[in-house]
Amino acid sequence: MNIAIIGAGALGSYFGARWIKAGANVQFIVREKRAAQLKKYGLKINSVHGNDLIESPDLVTDPASANAADIIVIAVKGYHLNGIIDTVSQMIDENTYILPILNGFQHYSILFDHFGKDKVLGGLANIIATLDEFGHVVHTSKIHEIRFGALLENQQEVCEKLAVLSEDAKMASSYSHEILMDIWYKYMFITAFSGITTVSNLEIGSLLKQEATKSIIDHLLKEMQIIAKHEGVVLGDQHLDKAWQTLNNLPADATSSMHQDYRKGLNIEVDHLQGAAINLAKKHQLDVPYLETIYGIIKVKTS
Repeated sequence: MNIAIIGAGALGSYFGARWIKAGANVQFIVREKRAAQLKKYGLKINSVHGNDLIESPDLVTDPASANAADIIVIAVKGYHLNGIIDTVSQMIDENTYILPILNGFQHYSILFDHFGKDKVLGGLANIIATLDEFGHVVHTSKIHEIRFGALLENQQEVCEKLAVLSEDAKMASSYSHEILMDIWYKYMFITAFSGITTVSNLEIGSLLKQEATKSIIDHLLKEMQIIAKHEGVVLGDQHLDKAWQTLNNLPADATSSMHQDYRKGLNIEVDHLQGAAINLAKKHQLDVPYLETIYGIIKVKTS
């Protein structure tokens, strides 16, 4: 299978390397600076699930010269999405599908508008990872899941092929037949998790020790649950229970990728996550005071 990955950060590098080891032809579409780093140090994964090294990954800085791909995986941050639309346009053909594994949901409407609904698969990733000073992936938790599924019937065949490939990859992968619900569950979870860790500048263990901060997390989850319902996706009490079980099972020093980026002084996805959720709430005339508070404080801290 031919896979092109746009974005060789921690997310794209991790899953790309695992697919390479499983036998896929993977090209990384990267900027010159990242290409130079990968050429110098290689693509290395330091993971609790086992380390891997791709000494000479297939790197492309000019998307027009990329090989034809069965799937283009978009693994950039939400705030970079508009900047890579032209890149995707130069690579896509009648046999290519797009698999976004971004956080949130608003990127689907952007991709639908540019490439059509029939070209865009449903996808998400759950992983806590970052890059070190050499550009190597540091993966510190047991979570390393990628999930994908067909949003339309014509997408089932390519999803089945990806599922077969991913069976041999050293990661948790699943072909979901309820991918839309999965995406919204992830959106609910990550919006609360990233919001509370970033606004407090604390790791999850400290936050779960206090009933007051646990209550804030609970309100954030429930506000996202209400937004999802008005968008046509029903997340039940079992989804809330699952979110709390996941939070309680995280290592005490675990935190969100948004919080990691905040601590590094990098751009963060607050507009793509919390900001987009607030916009959806306004569309449906919903009150979301906890989301608005978290969003407002984070915006002040990062302005």
